[in-house]
Amino acid sequence: MKILQVSTVGTTLNSFLLPFARAFKSEGWIVDAAASGIFDFDQVVSTHNRCFDVEFCRNPLNISKLLSSLRKIRKIIKKEKYDVVHVHTPIAAFLTRLASIGVKQTKVYYTAHGFHYVSSNPFWKNGIFYLTEKIAGLKTDHLFVINNDDYNFALKYNIVKRELISYIHGIGVDPERYQYLPNAREEVFDELELSENTIVILHVAELNKNKNHDVMLKALSMFKAKFPYCKVHYLIVGEGMKKHDLEVQIESLDLMEHVSLLGRRNDIPKLLSACDIVTLSSIREGLPRCILEAMCVKKPIIASNIRGCNDLLSTGAGILVNEKSSELWADAIESLCFSPKKRKLMGTVGRQLIDDKYSDDKIVDQVINVYKKDFKHD
Repeated sequence: MKILQVSTVGTTLNSFLLPFARAFKSEGWIVDAAASGIFDFDQVVSTHNRCFDVEFCRNPLNISKLLSSLRKIRKIIKKEKYDVVHVHTPIAAFLTRLASIGVKQTKVYYTAHGFHYVSSNPFWKNGIFYLTEKIAGLKTDHLFVINNDDYNFALKYNIVKRELISYIHGIGVDPERYQYLPNAREEVFDELELSENTIVILHVAELNKNKNHDVMLKALSMFKAKFPYCKVHYLIVGEGMKKHDLEVQIESLDLMEHVSLLGRRNDIPKLLSACDIVTLSSIREGLPRCILEAMCVKKPIIASNIRGCNDLLSTGAGILVNEKSSELWADAIESLCFSPKKRKLMGTVGRQLIDDKYSDDKIVDQVINVYKKDFKHD
C-alpha cells in the first residue's frame, strides 16, 4: 500500500503523526508526507519515504495562492498514484480533498482534529464551516473524529455516511515519553527561583485568542486577592501573537512575581513533573494533547467545559469550568490548591484513562484496522 500523509504545516507531522508513519511502514507500506516547511523537521524527513513541501495558503481570500496549493498537491497525488491520501488540519484537508476529485484510484481519509463548528460561533460562521465540510465530504472515503461532539455533529449533518465514520480517542500519546521525573521539581524551582511550598500551575498552549489565557490571569488575580499569603506561580509555555498583550495584562494585574512566560520549551515532561496543576482555558479544542500529556504524569487538570476537554475530564481527572468565567476559574484554583488529596486522586484517574484507551499504540491500531478493512474489500 502507498500512503500520503498531508498537513498544513510540518510541525503537525513532527509533533503528532510520526507514530502513524512508523506503524504504517512496519506493515510494509510506503509512507510519504506533504506539508508547508516539511524539510525543517529532520525526524519527519527520515521517518517518511519521500517528503513534499507544499505551501498551503492560510488566507481564504488569497485565491491565487489557494489555487497554486491545490494544483501542486493534485499533481503529486496523480503522479504518485497513492492508495490512500490521509489528510489532517482544516486547510490542507479541504484543499487536498478538492484536489483529489476525479482521482479514482486514490481513497482519501480525513482525521478531523476538532471541527471549527462551535455552538458559540455566529450562525453565518458555522454555516461556512458546515458548507466546506459538506463539499469536501464528497471526496472523503473515511472520516476519523476524535471527540464525542464531533462524532454527533458528523452524524447529525450527514458529513459522510455513518458507516464511513470512525470515532477514535484522539491521536494518542506516548506514556513512555511522558513519565514522572523525580528530580524535575527541584531543577525547575532552582531555575525559576521559586520557594519550596509554591503551588505551580502549568499552561502549555500557543499564545493566541483561542487559548484564552486572559481568563486564567484574571482568575489568578482574584485568587491572590482572596489568599494573598498563598504561594502560587503560573507558568505559561508557548509562543504566539498575543505575547505582548499578555505581558501588559500581567503588569496591569500586578502579577509579575506570580507569572512566568517561558516561551517555547523542549522539556515538557520535566515541567509536567515539576508542576502541581495543569490548566487549559481554550475556547475551542479537538482532543487536547497537552491534557493527555498531563494525565500521563498523574497531574490534575482545570480545563474549559468544551468538547474534547469534557471527553477527558468528565470521569474525574480534573475540573471543568465555563471558559468565560474568571470567578469559576478562581474557585477551581482554590479547590485544588488547598487539597493535595484531591489532586492526587484526579491524577490517578487520569493515568488510568491513558492506560485504558488514550495511549498512541491503541489509537494507531484502530486506524490501521480501518485501512486493512477497507482494502480487504477491494
